[in-house]
Amino acid sequence: LYGIQAARYYLDIHPDAKLLLLESDDVVGGTWSSKRMYADFYTQTPVKMAEFSDRPMTPPPAEEQYYGFFPGHYTTAYLEAYVNNHTYAGQTIRDRIIFSSTVDRVVKTSPSSSSSSSSSSSSSSSSTTTGKEEDKEKESSSPAQQWTITYNTNNTTHQIQTSKLIDATGMTSQPQIPHLPGSSAFRGKTLHHKSFGQQQPLLLKEEEEEEEEEDPSSVRRHICIVGGAKSAADVAYACAKAPAAAERREIHWVIREDGNGPSAFFAAPAMSERYANSNEGFYNRFLAAFLPNRFARRWGWLKWLLQGTRLGRWYVQRLWDGFDKGLRGFHDYQREEGKEMGFANLEYDTPSAVANHPDLLSTIAKNVHVHRRNISHLSEDSITLDPRNNGSSGAEKPLTIPVDVLVYCTGWSANSTLFPPHEAGRMGLSVPLKDADPQTQAHWQQLETAADPLILAQFPMLKYPPAYRKLEPRQTPFRLYKAMAPPADDTHSIVFLGKMVVGNNFRTAEAQALWAVAYLDGRIRDLPTRMRREQEVAETVAWDRRRYLNKGELGSWFYYDVVDYADMLYEHLGLSSHRQKGFVGNLMEPCFAADLRALGDEYKQKYRI
Repeated sequence: LYGIQAARYYLDIHPDAKLLLLESDDVVGGTWSSKRMYADFYTQTPVKMAEFSDRPMTPPPAEEQYYGFFPGHYTTAYLEAYVNNHTYAGQTIRDRIIFSSTVDRVVKTSPSSSSSSSSSSSSSSSSTTTGKEEDKEKESSSPAQQWTITYNTNNTTHQIQTSKLIDATGMTSQPQIPHLPGSSAFRGKTLHHKSFGQQQPLLLKEEEEEEEEEDPSSVRRHICIVGGAKSAADVAYACAKAPAAAERREIHWVIREDGNGPSAFFAAPAMSERYANSNEGFYNRFLAAFLPNRFARRWGWLKWLLQGTRLGRWYVQRLWDGFDKGLRGFHDYQREEGKEMGFANLEYDTPSAVANHPDLLSTIAKNVHVHRRNISHLSEDSITLDPRNNGSSGAEKPLTIPVDVLVYCTGWSANSTLFPPHEAGRMGLSVPLKDADPQTQAHWQQLETAADPLILAQFPMLKYPPAYRKLEPRQTPFRLYKAMAPPADDTHSIVFLGKMVVGNNFRTAEAQALWAVAYLDGRIRDLPTRMRREQEVAETVAWDRRRYLNKGELGSWFYYDVVDYADMLYEHLGLSSHRQKGFVGNLMEPCFAADLRALGDEYKQKYRI
C-alpha cells in the first residue's frame, strides 16, 4: 500500500520523474498480494475505508460482506487494477516496478543536499527508487546524488543512484520465527503465516491423498498454530473451515503464557445505528477525542475537556469500562461449547482486531484446542508445552501434542534489511538493543526521560495503567520525525513509510505519501530545528510506551489513532479539504477514503505546482 501511494503522489506532482519501484516479490500488494490470500481471509477494514481516495473500489456483493468486511481477494484485484490504471508520461505504475528484486545494500554517497527531480521509493517488500539503470553513468557524475542502491534480480547484480529514497517496506515484510529448542529435530511441515496462502491448497491436497492411500479412519492430521495475533485466529479459522477431511483434522493453537496474550476482537456491528459497522463507529473525530493521543490539535478543546479535567477523565474511564465489559459479554469467552477446547484462554489483554466473520469465534470454540502455555521444546513429531504458571504447585504436567504441520503466526521482524544496525539506529529505525550504539542510546534515553512527565501532565490517566505483565524490550524504538523522517537528517533525501501498526493502512498510506513528497521536495516551511524534532520524537516514544504499554515499546503502535495521526500530517501541510462536512459532520461522521479526494489538488494549488 505504502509504495503504491508513494508512487502515485510523487508522480502526480512530478509526472516526468524517473521513478522506479523495487519489489522483492513477483506480485504487487504486500499483505494483500495474491500470494498471501487464502480461503476465508477477510479484511479488517470495511468498504468505503479499504480503498484510496482517487479510485473508489466497487463494493463486493452484499452476500459476501459481513457488516462491510469482505474477502481479501477483492482488495488484491483492486490493487492490481490500481497500478495498471495510473499512467504518467506514458508509463503506468506497474511499468515502473522491477519485480523479484532484492536490495542488498543502500549507501549514502554524498552529504550534500539535492535538487534533482529524481526520486527513489520503496515497495512493500523492498525499496523503490527513482532513476533508471541506463542513466546510471550520467547520474553518477552528478554531485546531486545521495544514495547508491545495490539490488539483485534474476541472479544479476545492479546498481542505481538516486537523489531521493523512499523506504516503503513497512512492517509486514520479514517473518519473525522464534527459535524453539528441538526445532532441528522436527520432521513435520513448518511455515510462517506469510506463506499460508500458498501452502493451504497443498496441505488440503495432501490430506485428500492420505485419505485415499490409507484407511480413512486411521488418518488424522495435527495442525499446531503458534502465536497470539489476529493472524493466528485467521489461520485457525481457515483450518477449521477447510472442507477436505475436516473431521480428521485436529487443530491446536498455542499462545505463550509469558507474552502479550491473544489479540481480542471488536464486534463487527456498531454500537450505534448511526454507523454501519464498528470501524465507522470508531474512526471518527468525536470518538478520537476520547482517546489519549497527542497528534491532531484541531479539536484540542474537546480533548482537554475529556482528558485534562477530572470530570472528563471519570467519564472517559466509565465509557471504556462499559465498552470493555460489553465486548467481553458479547463474545462470551466462558461459553459452554468451548470449555473442553480451552476457549476461555482467548480472554484478551487489549483488543486489536475485528471478528470479521459471523461464526469466527464459535468455529474456533468448537474446533480448535486453545492453550495458554509456554513452549518447552519440539521433537520429531510433537510439541511439548510447559505446565501453566497458575500458582498451584504440581497441579499440572507438561503437555505433549502430536504435530504434522506447524504454522508460526509470530509476527514480523522490525529490523531493516537495507541498512546495517549502526546506520539504521542513527537514522531512527528500530534495531536490536544488543546492536544499539551506546552513545546514541544514552542521548535518546535522556530525551525520553525528560519527555515522560510532559506526557503525564497532558494525559494524567496514563499514570495509572491497568495491571499487566511488563516485558523487557529487545529492540530500540522507532525514532522517526512524524513517524517517517530521520530527525537528525537535514538533506531531505530519505523517508520511511509504513513503519507503524495502525488499524487502517489505506488512510495512513495516503497521508504519509503526501507528507513525504512535501518533505522530500523541501516544501514544509515550518519544519522545526533538529533539537525540536528530536524532542517531538522523544515525546511520541514516551507517549506510546504509556499509552500502549508493551506494544508501545517500539514507539510505532498507533493502532487506534489513525484519524488524528492523518489529520496531524494534513494540518502540518496546511490542508483542510478533507474536512468539508460542516461542524457536526466533521466531528461525528466516519472518516471515509473519499474525504481525501481533493487533497492532491489542494496541495498543488497551495504550493503553486
